[in-house]
Amino acid sequence: YERYFRSNSTVVASIFAPIEYRPSPVLVFKELPNGVHTLVATGSLLSVDADRINCKKVVLSGHPFKIQKKSAVIRYMFFNREDILWFKPVELRTKFGRRGHIKEPLGTHGHMKCTFDGQLNAQDTVLMSLYKRVFPKWAYHHEVAMPTSWETTTSSCNIDDNDIEEMQ
Repeated sequence: YERYFRSNSTVVASIFAPIEYRPSPVLVFKELPNGVHTLVATGSLLSVDADRINCKKVVLSGHPFKIQKKSAVIRYMFFNREDILWFKPVELRTKFGRRGHIKEPLGTHGHMKCTFDGQLNAQDTVLMSLYKRVFPKWAYHHEVAMPTSWETTTSSCNIDDNDIEEMQ
């Protein structure tokens, strides 16, 4: 799940559109408020798969408060007892590679006792990865308005204004 395109990176996007088959070229334009169309991305069709699942990943983090041999008290991941009980089955991991799980909540302010496969380090951070299914926005219009003008930017694509006028 990406909010923004990073330059020189590979991105997979899901859309609702008429069925196309590989290897169809794809051009992605963004329409600005003044009616100008800007080329945002180019690529090719990956696949047509109705069973593809798009997931958004969120990572919760907490810090060790008290450390024993293979257990530790973790704080700042949750702030109430009910959330700890809800996420108890989810596996924990640390930045230094330890794996563990939640044993029990301690008190009512979000502290919890956790067990790990080894002793934690004081500088370690405890992480919990959560995934949520997301769906593409339904913004498909089979008719797209002709652009009023084109915005030319410096990129690896060399298209002259004469070529654009020929396409219209």
